Amino acid sequence: TTGASVCAVGELVSSPGAKQAVELKANKLVLVGACDAETYPLQKKRHTLEFLRSIAHLRPRTNTIGAVARVRSALSHATHTFFQDAGFQYVHTPILSASDCEGAGEMFQVRVRAWCG
Repeated sequence: TTGASVCAVGELVSSPGAKQAVELKANKLVLVGACDAETYPLQKKRHTLEFLRSIAHLRPRTNTIGAVARVRSALSHATHTFFQDAGFQYVHTPILSASDCEGAGEMFQVRVRAWCG
């Protein structure tokens, strides 16, 4: 059913289908985690983005969110590669926030200066 997980063991072979290069010729299939189709919130139908917001932990399993994630990943990779090839380095800078969690506000201060332009 939708949402269940399996462990498949076998051999990768050339696929006779036109849409994929290889397929798994399974010789062992084990059900790792069953999923009750009556209670699983995602079914094989279209769901609104509003509904998906209520089940955030399952959104990546949908076609729409999965496609967006793949596009974002490809764009991010291309951007990073472009700048790295140009000699730039990626630096994780600290997040400046007004929230003082766990003493983070004592690490540095941000001062506001009057703009003299």
